[in-house]
Amino acid sequence: MKYYFDNDCTNPFYNHAVEYFFAMHNIPVFILWKNKDAILLGKNQNLYREVNLNYAADNGITLVRRLSGGGCIYTDEKNMQYTFIESQNYANNFKYFADMIIEQIEKLGLNSEFSGRNDILINGKKISGNAQYMKNSMVVHHGTILFDIDKEKMMNSLTPQKIKFEGKAIKSVESRITTIKDMIDISYDEFFNKIKSGIINDNGLEEYKLTEDDMKEISEYKKMFEDEKFVYSKGETTANYQKKHKFGVVEYSYNIKDNLIDSFKIEGDFFSNKDVSELCDMFVGKSMTIDGFHNVLKNVNLDEYIVGMDEKVFLGDIFD
Repeated sequence: MKYYFDNDCTNPFYNHAVEYFFAMHNIPVFILWKNKDAILLGKNQNLYREVNLNYAADNGITLVRRLSGGGCIYTDEKNMQYTFIESQNYANNFKYFADMIIEQIEKLGLNSEFSGRNDILINGKKISGNAQYMKNSMVVHHGTILFDIDKEKMMNSLTPQKIKFEGKAIKSVESRITTIKDMIDISYDEFFNKIKSGIINDNGLEEYKLTEDDMKEISEYKKMFEDEKFVYSKGETTANYQKKHKFGVVEYSYNIKDNLIDSFKIEGDFFSNKDVSELCDMFVGKSMTIDGFHNVLKNVNLDEYIVGMDEKVFLGDIFD
């Protein structure tokens, strides 16, 4: 590495665009940064199977698709992200990059180690996960350090079929992960600055300053990460399930491919004043997002198609 870049932005789309910019220009750099509440999806993951979309929307959690593989993670401003961009000579060498973080953590008196495919542990509990992708002649290696985490948001926003916010689930998570805050008496800012300055000083890094042209280029890359088609680009999902309401049982059957609805069907023992197939046809070819459904329903009276139904209940049926 040759440079470090000061990044105080918490917009996850911008932060991933910054990584992409440095990789595009083959610039070896270290960045320590943080995100506002966000779910970071691995490159190849099916968003519909990984995320509680309704909960994420209701709680202002941004959905971001990474260019690296690996699993889906929740991040917020209580933890931090790090990026190392280096020659592809270091591709797939996760330990090489993890060791630079481990060295700084151990300076604080915490015994940490690299474990398995891509984790950093302290006393046997996970403190960091890592992922990589290749661009031009560079490897982009990034990971998370759990200084602290909003466990309720993390558990409710991810894999809702398997994880629910209950006492037993919280204990299960706590048995596998830890946070710096739980291990040592240090403030977030102090810890952040010690990790940052330690890596800069140990590697003799120079600061990289963005030019106006650089910033314009990053803005264009940011649009790529913000593009709904990119965020929802992976996965095909077929759903068939029932929801019981006081006005009757509603059965939903639909198929989604790359965030577009291929087919949509509603059946059940509810009453209707209009042909429900007309409502179903409105969604075919549309985006499978809460905003997409809002747009379709702007001028629709759901009660005419399913007597007793309103938009809030309908969206809950679909996105919960």
